[in-house]
Amino acid sequence: MAYTMIAEREQQKIRKQRESALIVIANAQVMEAEGWNVVITDEDGNTLPLAEFEAGLSQKFSSWYKAKSRPVVPTTIPGPNLFAEPANDDAGPEDVVAAELAAEAIETDVAAEVKDIAEDDFETAEAANAAPGEKAEREETALDADAMAD
Repeated sequence: MAYTMIAEREQQKIRKQRESALIVIANAQVMEAEGWNVVITDEDGNTLPLAEFEAGLSQKFSSWYKAKSRPVVPTTIPGPNLFAEPANDDAGPEDVVAAELAAEAIETDVAAEVKDIAEDDFETAEAANAAPGEKAEREETALDADAMAD
């Protein structure tokens, strides 16, 4: 076999051997995108990371193969500078608590504005579930019954 790809992640290791450099690169790109550390051993026995192997291949076959450009990914994530002065938009703990209390007061004021609704304002379940034609008939019947009672 001409090319060997070795991908490692945590305690896992995958090894693939292929005759085609393009197939090895395609497999390596997929594995690298999934978070694997990938190295490729070429036909001369040189072990290279994917980016270097692909760059060498694009030089060797410059007439028909172009390496894909890769975004620069930082290897470390910078942490906050604990010694720097807070920025203008940074709120201190007291400001956050004050904002929360103000928001709670506004919610309480809005809740106090809700009017009480009398139970008589609601339809009975029977009237609400009645078909529109039946509903009108029942109201007329109720009015007639009230008139007769007087």
